[in-house]
Amino acid sequence: MRRVIAILEDDPRRTEAMREVLKQIGSEYDHRFFDNAPETIAWLEEHMDEVALLSLDHDLGGNRSRKGEIFDPGTGRDVAEYLAAQSRVCPTMIHSNNYPGVLGMCRVLEDGGWKFSCVVPYGDVEWIRETWAREVGKIMRPKNRP
Repeated sequence: MRRVIAILEDDPRRTEAMREVLKQIGSEYDHRFFDNAPETIAWLEEHMDEVALLSLDHDLGGNRSRKGEIFDPGTGRDVAEYLAAQSRVCPTMIHSNNYPGVLGMCRVLEDGGWKFSCVVPYGDVEWIRETWAREVGKIMRPKNRP
């Protein structure tokens, strides 16, 4: 079974930059991207044991139209709350510039016994190639895996 790096991010520019970074890390991992909390949680319910790393954004945009109905994408906090009720199985990283949202996610994950790190975005997408890439590399070193 191939391990997966799962990422919750709704901004297409950020997603593309993350894909580029992950290509450089190598082909050892599959990559799974989500732009909303409900689909992320549903996928995790079936695939949590495959996850090598989770990277979560907080803000996922406003409600959208999907199949003719209003769809609420939720927030990264929804995913953090789901994770907090599960046994910790993988390293988790929060990447968001919504400081109050990050604090809420941190509190929920801490209360659930999860270890995590935070990356604060800056500029446009250069933080992904710099800070986010460095943190992914640090987390994925074998000694940091659960």
